[in-house]
Parts: sequence; C-alpha cells; structure tokens
Amino acid sequence: MSNSIITKLKSLVGDVHVIDNPAEMSNFLKGNGKPLAVVFPGNTAEVSGIMKFANEVDLKVSVAGALVDTEALDGGIALVMSRMNKVLEIDHENLVVVVEPGLLHKDLMAKVSEAGLNFPPEPYDVNTGSIGGCFAIGDSDSKSYQYGPTRTYLLGFEMVLPTGEILNIGNKCIKNVSGYDFIHFAVGSKGVFGIFTKLLVKLLPPAAAKKAVVANFESIHQAAGTFATFLKRNIHPTRLNLLSAPIAKEISDSQGHLALVDLEGFVESSKNMANEIAAVFTLAGGTNVKIIDDAQEYENLWKGWLALRAKLNNSEVLDFSVGPMKMPQALKSLEGVIGDLGSFSGILVEGLVGGVRLVLPNLTERDLEVLATKVNNVAMSFGGGVNGLLGHQLRCQSANDSDMWEETTGLLAEIRRQFDPKGVLNPGVKL
Repeated sequence: MSNSIITKLKSLVGDVHVIDNPAEMSNFLKGNGKPLAVVFPGNTAEVSGIMKFANEVDLKVSVAGALVDTEALDGGIALVMSRMNKVLEIDHENLVVVVEPGLLHKDLMAKVSEAGLNFPPEPYDVNTGSIGGCFAIGDSDSKSYQYGPTRTYLLGFEMVLPTGEILNIGNKCIKNVSGYDFIHFAVGSKGVFGIFTKLLVKLLPPAAAKKAVVANFESIHQAAGTFATFLKRNIHPTRLNLLSAPIAKEISDSQGHLALVDLEGFVESSKNMANEIAAVFTLAGGTNVKIIDDAQEYENLWKGWLALRAKLNNSEVLDFSVGPMKMPQALKSLEGVIGDLGSFSGILVEGLVGGVRLVLPNLTERDLEVLATKVNNVAMSFGGGVNGLLGHQLRCQSANDSDMWEETTGLLAEIRRQFDPKGVLNPGVKL
C-alpha cells in the first residue's frame, strides 16, 4: 500500500518533489511521528489533488511552510509548502500584497520594505516561519497594541479545503465581509479548516522614524512599575517588553533584567517620547539607559528579540494575560506562586498587551497542572487568565463547570468535522 501511495503522490507533483528517504525527510520534520513521505506541492491544483487522494485512501496529511510537526502522522504525509513562495503582486495604491503561503515571513518583510511599505506582525519563528503559518497560527504579538493583531492583516485567501475543494474568499477592500466573517475565523485555526494557497495581505506605509530605548533593572518589579507609569502618562510606544535576567543574556551583555522599548512613528514625536521614556527609566533606578538612534544597532536589537521569541515559541512555556495596568500587581502576586521572579528560569513581559510568558523548568505533568492552575487563579483575580484553550479549561475547572468544557470541545470538534469529515488534515492539532 505504501508503495502505491508514493507512486500516486509522485504522479501528482513529480518524482523530484516527493521524498521518502528517512534521512532526507528528517530535514523537514519535527517530532517523533514517522510519515511515509515529505511532499512539496507547487500550485493549488497539486494541493487539491493531494487532498482528494488523501480522502480516497484515508491518508493523514500535516502541513507547514518549512518544518512539519509529525504528531499523529505515522503512515501519513508531510506537506511542505516551500515551493509555493512567490510574491504574486504588490499593489502600492491599495496597500496590498498577494503572496503564496510558503514565502518565509522574513522574506516578505524584506520585500515589502524594499518596496517602501510595512508588514508589522512579528514572525513566529524568524528562520522557518512562513506567511501561511503566520495566519494559520494567528498570534498577537508585542506590536499589536499599535498595529493591531495579526488577523487584521488578512483581507482574503485561496484555500484548499480538507476534502480537496478550492475556496476563494475576500478581496482587496478593507470592508469586504457581510454576515459571518470566515476570513478571520480561519486565522488561528492552525490549518484544520484548510490549506492556504494564496493570501491577500494588508500593508501599511513605513514609519518615518525608528528608535529604541533600553535599560537594565535590578528588580522586575521596578521595571514593571515604569511600564505602568508610561500608561498613566499616555505614553504608548510600539513595543514595551521586559526580559528577566536568565533570558536577557540571550540578546544583551548587560547585567540584570532588560527593558526594551520600541518607537516607530513620526520623527519629532518619537524623539520626544524616547527622551521621556529614558528619563522615567533613570528616575526609577534603571542603569545603562540608552536611546538607540543608529539604524543598524536598532535592527540588531530587534533581530535578537525575534530570535529569542522564536526560541521560546519552541520551548516549554506557560502564557497568561492581564490588563496592562494590572501588570505590576499581577507580577507581585505571581511571586507567591513561583517564588522570587528574578530567580525563575525565565519571564518575558509584553507590557502593552498585558502578556506574560513563563519559561518553565523541567516539570512533571502533575506539577505542570498544579502550576498552571495557580497561575490561572492569579491571572483571573486581575481579570485575565492563562491563554488559549488551556485557559478556558482552567476557568471551567475553577467554576466546577464540566458541562461548559464538554460543550466547548464538542462544538469545536463538530465545526472541524464539517470541514474535514474524515479527519485527514493536521491530525496532531488540537483546538
């Protein structure tokens, strides 16, 4: 059976675009699953043909731009979209770019920058993250306060559904939805509703000025207090991030906890805001306070940030959110759960969006459950919670409402079945 599957796949995409040698396949896979082959489709028709075949023979398919997660993919195929990596159009007048999903996120950022435009969302993984993956994951990031969440940058798409049909939806207009908004419903679905084959992506004009302000602090609480001061004064930069000392070492030689502020905007207002931020940092006890004006130094700083973010996205972490003004109090309460914040294995704060990422030490499954419950209780006490479906599960548990949890998971499973009756697409993804 496996030989006939390989033969069919080669007939769909060409012999050279199917790899079934385990040593070669490993370059495109992560996880412990053992798929039959890695397949590289080159166009929408090939993706459609693969999915129709997968339904005929009940073949599991997992998809990624460059590196496929093999969970639950034993005996299935890994679909790598890297051949579909073209910029099909840059529409300067309408501020839209049309791209294929396998284009690397960093390459799109470079191409639109060359064209004098801007695509603000941060890459999920600076080396392997693709534009298809960007919208399939759909995370908000530390620039979302100024620029809006990732989903707002998708105006439409072409998608191959799990059954092989091709769906076209959306256009270049900002107002292009009446009734159910399936465009943004698909964002963050992690590819369970279909495979993006073309994306219409909104762009913005570039910022007139880019600056950064950095400072070191002996105490995380000191730094978090300055963040609250900025918000009280209506100082809203582009990014307002804080790294605890253990992970700050990844991007800085300075000692202590590292505050990173990004300013993308107009020339004079950015200059004035940078001076005010530096003054607040200094008055609050910050050291090595520096305003970064040099373009190359600025780029290097945020490249380091993106590399660290990518590393943490592939590490064992626990994310929670609270209102930005609640951050200082939430961090003080968190200390009652994990002990001294400065001694913990790693803490990342995205101050403008109220996000906290805990880099976890090696924990047993039971210890992780206990920690997640305690962290969620802290976050809920400040109007937030642990992120994602885990957070919803913990809220249901805190309310002792098992019916709500069963109804939520049942609804998600039913919606998924409507798109993928045989359950062939991205079997390792759990919503």
